Amino acid sequence: MSSYILVTKMDMNNDPVALATVAPMAPITSQRPIRTDLESSIPKPSMAAPDMEHPDGTPDHQPQGLSVLQQHVAFFDQDNDGIVYPWETYTGLRAIGFNVLLSLILGLGFNLTFSYPTLPGYIPSLLLPVYIENIHKGKHPSDSGTYDTEGR
Repeated sequence: MSSYILVTKMDMNNDPVALATVAPMAPITSQRPIRTDLESSIPKPSMAAPDMEHPDGTPDHQPQGLSVLQQHVAFFDQDNDGIVYPWETYTGLRAIGFNVLLSLILGLGFNLTFSYPTLPGYIPSLLLPVYIENIHKGKHPSDSGTYDTEGR
């Protein structure tokens, strides 16, 4: 208990804890401060995947009307039919460098998790398809907030 510092009302900068950007027990948070110019440079929500050098997204990238979350999932859609099956997830994971065992486990896990919420109806499919057009239904309150509830 003596090695832990409890911060209850103020952080190290005398800011209210709710607005704190530095966690005393995670030194990296003070070494890498949050950028304060993002909101003025990159509007939210965005249908592009912007960064500070490309506030309008990747040059020459055609999002084909997909949200950023849909574009992310579409990477795994090997046959471009709008549905991602476990074998396509496996292939995508292998393409980005995961080993065989981890690709099998993660591929099955992702499709088990996101298949039912993204189905167009109520009857589950044993093929565990993930429908890209409904991927926003797979978001839940404990998500990181990288994507909003519409997948932007």
